[in-house]
Amino acid sequence: MGLLGGAHCLGMCGGVVGMLTAGLDESIRLNPKKTAHYHLNYNIGRILSYILMGAIFGLVGLILAQTLQISLFDNILRILSGVLMIMVGLYIGNWSSSIQILERLGAKLWSKLQPIATKFIPVTNLKSAFFVGLLWGGIPCGLVYGALSFAVLSGSMFKGMLIMLVFGLGTLPSLLIMAGLSAKLSHAIQEPIFRKLSGILIIVLGVVALWMPIKSLLIENMQKITHTPMYFSKPTGMDYLV
Repeated sequence: MGLLGGAHCLGMCGGVVGMLTAGLDESIRLNPKKTAHYHLNYNIGRILSYILMGAIFGLVGLILAQTLQISLFDNILRILSGVLMIMVGLYIGNWSSSIQILERLGAKLWSKLQPIATKFIPVTNLKSAFFVGLLWGGIPCGLVYGALSFAVLSGSMFKGMLIMLVFGLGTLPSLLIMAGLSAKLSHAIQEPIFRKLSGILIIVLGVVALWMPIKSLLIENMQKITHTPMYFSKPTGMDYLV
């Protein structure tokens, strides 16, 4: 999701990357090596924020799993994750914007983080770049919410952190490209054909993720229908009568 969602990352965060680059001192902007260090710090902070969210959502999944202790809830979460993945694919392919409903909900959280982020702008040092990146992770993004649904599903703080780490690393190439490493490649990623192919691949993965819990539920129901009672001791005459 992170890697194939590159086109979405460029559209969603391209303006942020451009603003942060333009806000740097001219002596830094004219030095590609220094600029790269700043963008690396932005993204280290951003990915760390994803890891922290992964830990929180993984813990929520763990608490829910231990509290409810039912396979049905697990399958419902898996179905939700599959649906979200399909919605992300439809959004990246420009076929549907329904995932933006979640982004509107996330905008409420961002409204509280945004004033804090402005305190570090303009960025004057690498430390400020890191903290801006840390807060950057709070920008409403359907792609991030789709990944977080799998963090909840993991039912583990560590697995939730690992899922979001890998997701964050998947988004890294697109944002570094946008930072100026390759303008031509950045343009290519935004081409409609690339967006549609990426969207189709994510939808396919979503359908696979969706089918697994549905198959599990079907098997469970079939087992209930075909279940026959088994005796663990010699039946009595009353048992035969019943």
